[in-house]
Amino acid sequence: MKTKRQVLKAAVTSVAAAGMLFATSAMAADYKIDVSLETGPNHIRNISIKKWADILNAKSGGQLKINVFEGASKFKGSSVPTALAQGTLDMGVPGTWHLTKFIPDFGIIFLPMFFGHDRQVSYKVMDGPVGDELVKQTESKLNVKILGRFIDIGSAITFMKTAPIKGPSDYKNKRIRIAGSAAHARRYEALGANAVKVSWPDVPQALQTGMVDGVMTAFESVRSAKLWDSGLKFAYVDQHAFHQYVPMINRDLWDTLPKNLQTLMETTWDETVDPQREFTAQRDTDARVEAIKNGITVTDASAADLHKLRGNLMPIQTSVIKELRINPAFADRVQEAINKAGM
Repeated sequence: MKTKRQVLKAAVTSVAAAGMLFATSAMAADYKIDVSLETGPNHIRNISIKKWADILNAKSGGQLKINVFEGASKFKGSSVPTALAQGTLDMGVPGTWHLTKFIPDFGIIFLPMFFGHDRQVSYKVMDGPVGDELVKQTESKLNVKILGRFIDIGSAITFMKTAPIKGPSDYKNKRIRIAGSAAHARRYEALGANAVKVSWPDVPQALQTGMVDGVMTAFESVRSAKLWDSGLKFAYVDQHAFHQYVPMINRDLWDTLPKNLQTLMETTWDETVDPQREFTAQRDTDARVEAIKNGITVTDASAADLHKLRGNLMPIQTSVIKELRINPAFADRVQEAINKAGM
């Protein structure tokens, strides 16, 4: 038979155990967010998002857990906006080219007016009122929350497997892989090439089977997928478009997060953007060096070539704006912003 002291001790132990269980439960991640990326672990987007996730997880004090799924193990990039809108995906960081289907005005990024400009021009335009307007449209149309400024993948240029492109007249009859926006197709077609839409995970096979002769992408992407093993031998640095990624979360999920976590996610994201952009630029330089080491011959388009190419493309801009259903007034505002940015 237990004494009163033994009974009291047992009761205290039970209460303490219950308290420990409650504390452990409280310390577990209260909110989990799955992020889908179609690129592989060595890609700049994956490296950047995982670094951000580690910082955020630590700063949340265990309240939040970001899980990153890579290599299109959840969704291909083209499916991410729909999955976010439908609530079947928590978070994605899709390329701007994947958003043109849903937000036609996003197509302005790929119009001839942007062709050949460096990244600083894109920053001045996209980090200002133009970007704010696109964010507002996207959040409303797709039922998402955009965390902040866009991060970089870099300039998309033209890589070739067989005959190289060395100047404005060399695009004729080449089959070039593109992603997303029809504006990419119209630009290449205006230069005499044939554009072929291929999802990123399928690019190596498309090159190996001869489905395409070349690829519009960045040095970083070529390195991450080792596309020299798939036959790429030449690069023409024509700065076709400056590609970025947009951080977005399903709005219904976002609204369930407490204010402190929302603020933490936004501030932590903003703190990573500028370092990410510089890191990406350095990675692009390093990836270029590695591409050369792996047998890719690089030709830089001269300023005269870029000017000529943009001049060849500008006549199609009005028709592309109409085809892509871009608001002409918005396009005019963007052109003004580019003109100011280029001063």
